[in-house]
Parts: sequence; C-alpha cells; structure tokens
Amino acid sequence: MELRHLRYLCAVAEHGTFSEAGRRLHVSQSAISEQIADLEREVGGQLLNRSPGRTRLTPQGQIFLAEARKTLAAADRALEITQSSLLGQVGSLNIGFFLWGAGGFFARIIRDYRKLHPNIKLSLYEMRTPEQMEALLTGKIDIAFARPLEPPFDQTLRAELLYRDPVVVVLPRDHPLAGKPISIGSLVTERFVLCDRQMTTALFDGIVALCSTAGFSPNIVNTSSTWSGVLTLVESGEGVALVPSGVRYLRPPGVVISPLVPQNLYMGLSVAWNPQNEDPIQQNFLRLVRENKDRIQRTHGL
Repeated sequence: MELRHLRYLCAVAEHGTFSEAGRRLHVSQSAISEQIADLEREVGGQLLNRSPGRTRLTPQGQIFLAEARKTLAAADRALEITQSSLLGQVGSLNIGFFLWGAGGFFARIIRDYRKLHPNIKLSLYEMRTPEQMEALLTGKIDIAFARPLEPPFDQTLRAELLYRDPVVVVLPRDHPLAGKPISIGSLVTERFVLCDRQMTTALFDGIVALCSTAGFSPNIVNTSSTWSGVLTLVESGEGVALVPSGVRYLRPPGVVISPLVPQNLYMGLSVAWNPQNEDPIQQNFLRLVRENKDRIQRTHGL
C-alpha cells in the first residue's frame, strides 16, 4: 500500500468524482481510478460506490478513510519534522563550557541562540577542557568552549580561536605589590602557586618559560587541580599566582588581581567540535558564534 493510493481515495471522497479529484491533484482520471482499484484489491473489498452522478464511500470505505487520514497526517508530520531537522530547526544541542573561561559573551550567545531556534533542546554542561575533549569524541556534547586543541585531540577535532585571555597576577590583598602593574622580574623572590601541569600544560610551561626569560626559576610551593583552589591558596598566603584573567569571575575577597607588564602571556579560548558528528544544528550555532567573533575579540570576551 502506497501513500498516493490513500491520497487518491481521500481526494475522491472529498470532491465526489474521479474527474474533479484528478483535476485537483493534476492526475488523470483513469490513473486515479486504476490506483484505487489496486487499493480495493489489496484491501479485499469495495471502498467506493461508483455512480454516474457522484461517487460515495462504502461503509468499509468510511472506516478505511478515517484511518487513512491518520496515516497521511503522520506521514506529513514526519516529512515536516525531517525537513526542519535538515535545516537545523528541531533537535538537540549539547554544549560544554567552563564558567570562568567562557567570559561574558557566553550567556549572551546562548540567549540569542534560544531566541533564534526555540525548538532546539539546548543542554549546557560545565566541565574542564580535558573532559570536554573526551565528551566531544564520545558524542556526549556537540560544541565545546575550551582551550585550544592539544595532542592528540588536534588530530580528530576542529576548533576556532575566539580570543586570547591575558594572564594576570593574583596576590593576597595585603601584598606590597597589590593593585599595581607587575613585571615578571619583580616576582623573583616570591613563592608561586600554580594550577597542576596536567590540567593546564600550556600555561604551566608558559609561566616557567617567562620566569626563565627573566633570569630565574619560579619557586613553586604548591599546586591545585582547580583555579578556585589556586585562588584559595593565594588568599591563605601560600604565594602568588599567574592565572588567565577570566579567573576573576571566581575571585575571593582576600585577593587582588594586577596586570602583568609587559603583556606577553595569554591563554586562548576556542570553540571546538567533532567534524564527524557535525550537522545543521551545530552549523547554525557555529555560524552565530562566528558572527559574534569580532565583538568577542574587541571586548576581550565580554
């Protein structure tokens, strides 16, 4: 049984004659008659009472027509949903982010996307960059706002740099240098608190290299696996820290953030995705991010 058989039967029932049904459907009268005859043979009984004046449904035809209309409505709905999905208008999108790194722009883009695509089920997951990379590979998330790709993920995932987050100095509030621009050389005698190297390899190595260029090795007295832990250690007087400026969103009251001069150490923030899972929904979201890219860079993530 084909959908066109059902559509022909509906048309004849609605318009009363094969000729009028054919005219409305742009199909010959004989073609409709043959198709409905095929349908009646398949059903095993007569669905129409044919007469010169008006063709009417048999009782069995009325029963069949009611169910046929349900089938056609379901088929039309399936077609509509599928076409909308192909255009990225229905479906779901899972996005990973880390709160202090996403910057002020993140919430704005999410709000804009919800307005543009109200039928997309949008889910947000806070997770660190390594977790986001694994989640992209497994398909748990579709988009990640994370640090630039590093091996081995740069071989399978794709990313675009949105902006470079400058590294700043975090000190206890009562530190003599608090509130002033700080050069790396002025920290030669300080104790350093860093985020674990396995969590931020590029930044950890960048800090060590920066100190080396200034003629000293940093006295690393403690590390933490989280930036909130680093800030707590600084607040407790353990030492000073060099962190991406986005960490200011986590700043406790007992620390002060000072600019690093000259500013030559940054942490990039990228939008990343898995090209093997790319679909119109992801493409629409990435298009929105790209439209905002100039503003993100101009405002340093705001």
